[in-house]
Amino acid sequence: MSTKKPVVVESYDEVVFTEPPETGFTLPPPAPVEDESKRKRGDTKDHPLSQWLLNFSEADELLQLAAARQQVQAHIAKFRRQISLTDGAQNQQFKPL
Repeated sequence: MSTKKPVVVESYDEVVFTEPPETGFTLPPPAPVEDESKRKRGDTKDHPLSQWLLNFSEADELLQLAAARQQVQAHIAKFRRQISLTDGAQNQQFKPL
C-alpha cells in the first residue's frame, strides 16, 4: 500500500430538531447559481480536493489498453501452442499399432 496518496474521508454532522420553531420552516435564500456553460465537463481545477484527483490522459489510457490487448493475444497464442503440443503427444501415445 502506498502512502503517497492519502485516503480522503468525508463526514457530516446531523442535527435533529424534535420540536422545531416556526422560523425553521422558512426556506433559506437560494444559493448563487454558477454558470455551467463556462465550466467544462470534468473540470476539477477549482475542486477543494484537486491535488488528490488523478490526472487522466486518454492517450495514455489507449496505449495501456493496446499493450494489454497485445499481451492477452500473446498469452492466447502461447496456450494454443501448448494445447496443440499436448494433444499431439496424447494422440501419439494412443495410436493403434
